[in-house]
Order: sequence, then C-alpha cells, then structure tokens
Amino acid sequence: MHRGKFIKLLGITGVAAICTPSPTFGHSQTRQLGRPERLKIGDKVGVITPGSALSESGFEEALENIKSLGLIPIPATHANKKYGFLGGTDFQRLSDLHEMFERDDIKGIICARGGYGTGRLLEHLDFDLIRRNPKVFVGFSDITALLNAIYKETKLICFHGPVGASDFTGFTRSNFEQTLFSGKALHLEADNGYTITKGSGKGRLVGGNLTLINSLIGTPYEINLRNKILLIEEVGESPYRIDRMLTQLLNSGQLQRANGIVFGRFVGCDIASDDPDYKSKFTLKQVLKERGLQANIPCYYGFDFGHIDDNATLPIGMKVFFDADKGILKSQKSAIR
Repeated sequence: MHRGKFIKLLGITGVAAICTPSPTFGHSQTRQLGRPERLKIGDKVGVITPGSALSESGFEEALENIKSLGLIPIPATHANKKYGFLGGTDFQRLSDLHEMFERDDIKGIICARGGYGTGRLLEHLDFDLIRRNPKVFVGFSDITALLNAIYKETKLICFHGPVGASDFTGFTRSNFEQTLFSGKALHLEADNGYTITKGSGKGRLVGGNLTLINSLIGTPYEINLRNKILLIEEVGESPYRIDRMLTQLLNSGQLQRANGIVFGRFVGCDIASDDPDYKSKFTLKQVLKERGLQANIPCYYGFDFGHIDDNATLPIGMKVFFDADKGILKSQKSAIR
C-alpha cells in the first residue's frame, strides 16, 4: 500500500487502527490469473467481514455452515470485530482481506456476511498482492463492490454467491459445490420468471446488487458495462427506488452498452397489495419492463441468485451466453482450474 494512502486510512479509522498491527506473511510466487484453483474437501478457507459484523451466534453459525461444506474455516485476525456499524475499523477489515489473500495455507476466502462498508476499502486495496495470490473469493450483497473492483483491476474471476451466514439450501449447496469444487461450467435456467426484452447476448459477467452497482458510478471502480452481461439483484427497495437506480444507469450511458441484463429475484421490492394507492402505483414488473425496454437489450427477470434462499454461485468476469427468450445463462468453460 502506498504510504500516503496508508496514512489517510489511519486518519479515517482512528487510534484503534494505529494500535492494530497488520499481519505479514511470505509472498507466494505469481500464479495464473483469471481462473482461481478449485477448492477441495479439507481446504482451509479464510473468513472475513469486510462490511458489517454479525452477532456472536451468527458468526459461529456462519463458521458451522462453512464446515458443513467440508472446508476448514479460518477467521481472519480481526474477523467480526465491531466498530460502529462496521465489522471492525477500515484498517482492520482491509488488513483481514489482505491477510487471507497473502497466506499460502488459505485456499479460498468466504465473506461471513455483506451488510455495509466495502466501498470504504476500495481505494486502499492492494491489487498487486491479489494478483500475486489469486484464489477463490466469494460473497454477495455489499461484497458486490469488492467482486467487481478485484476483477476489474486484476482480471481474477470472483464469485457472486452465498456468504457464510446464508441459508445453505440444497440448491445453494449443490450449486456452490459444482462451481467451486467440481468445476462444472455454468448452466443456470430460470423457473417462473419472465422475459422483459427478447434476444440473446454474449459477454463477460459483471454486477450483483443494484445499490452497490450504482454506488460505483463516477468512481475509478465503476463497472464498464460495454459488451458485458449484467447481473442485477436487490432487496428491500420500493419500485420507485429501483426505477431511480436503473434510470441513473441509463443516464450514465452505461446500461444500454451492455449485451444483456440478468435479473435475479428481488425480495421486498414490490408495492404491497394492501397499499391504498396500489392500483395507481407502478409495480416492480412495470418498472423493470419500462427500464429494460428503454435499455433495448435482452433482459430476463427471475434467476435464482441474490437475497433469496436459493442463491447460485456465479463467476464475475467469466465469458457467458445469455438467452433472454428461454431464461438461460451458461458458459462453455469452468470458472476454476
């Protein structure tokens, strides 16, 4: 990390950060970038909270979920500390992320939860360290900012998928294992969704949570959507807020440059049927259709990923094919080696 940035970070996080030393480990030799190495039963995986913290019982449950996958969870030095609404100071959370990328005994990194806070880390990320130590990195929600920034700066494929605190349903577990253990190529078919705009497209997969995608606009980590296939999911936002964020993407000129939009299942984002103005307000479906048609690219709503129990593991940065007529998202190759 550059000295100037380091000093600036200490200023943000206060005295607690100054008193907390950053762990150091020997640098490994540069490995092949792009696809990280697959996970195996018995591998040690780092557990970090780069956004918000969990309750003590929630964190223990997250560790148990990871153990149930046949992996050995190793909490980072400051994992699940509490600093206001964050999972530790910025320095502590950044140090934990760097620690787990640098340690040779750690084969992958799973975020314990999302929450809020990852955007505060972006300008301080040591992308050279990550390039030297590529490995599986997985999470969703607020982790969207890290997934896309790391891919953009290093070309390392990251994974939009469950966090430790997720409900590991049969679908979530199976998809996680097929993607990160077995190395099966992506093949996801939507059930009970609907086509917004017909057509198909190819491109590298980017995106994730809509709020986080919008938060990156105008920053060095803004997602370049040209010729990309964009994932979008959201939770707890009313239709007018969804409209506002999609409109911001349209006004930025980015959304219409994509080759397709893959919408997940939005949770708690529709107008309530008992709302007295229900008949006069736009529904979520109306908003997505109008904004999707404005973008004039293939769009489909209803894939299983995001803030839902059945949460697929999707490779950010992987070349994929998207069919908006049939609701199919797939790749020709595995995302791991």
